[in-house]
Amino acid sequence: MPDLASVRVAVDGESQTREDAYRMAATTAAAVDDVLATFEAAIDRVTTTALAVQPKTRWRKGESQRTGWQAFRASVIEIRDTARVAELLNALAGAGASIDELSWMVAPGNESFALARQRAGANARARAEQYAQALGVKLGPVAWAAEPGLRNSDHSDRSPAYLAAALPASAGGAAEEPITANPEEVTIRADIEVGFRILSDDSPPNG
Repeated sequence: MPDLASVRVAVDGESQTREDAYRMAATTAAAVDDVLATFEAAIDRVTTTALAVQPKTRWRKGESQRTGWQAFRASVIEIRDTARVAELLNALAGAGASIDELSWMVAPGNESFALARQRAGANARARAEQYAQALGVKLGPVAWAAEPGLRNSDHSDRSPAYLAAALPASAGGAAEEPITANPEEVTIRADIEVGFRILSDDSPPNG
């Protein structure tokens, strides 16, 4: 089961003047930040992904015309206590935030990754032994092993396994009964490429 959740949270403000649009967005952002502070123990990390104050325009009679100003801030919230996801989202909506892009994830340090890798390694040796037996050759020690695409490279480990869930954008007014947010199981997959030495009848065991 997932042990992390991620959600995109945005606040905005619209007005005829830049200052008023910024002030409206800042007011909502402050309310959202208060909610995040309340849920600090359940949250792993908050990352601001966008922050802007920009004109709103429309196309009329062959030219772009300014109709006002919009200020907005978007953040990605990573939640470590998945049991509190619905409660947190409800509180954020009540503070005036727009919410979307809910994802369930398994953290890279989860023991499921180690188990998957162990099973991949065991499966690789078992398949190699089967091929060796079918070909009538002796299987020697491992010559090399790598995750697909990573041999002779310095790439870091793969991203956490995740499952994206559809979540309609919402704003304003916390519900008396929070909408449930139930995670689905995430499949952890590990792939490995292994090269084995083939022994001749007179080869030493490690040759």
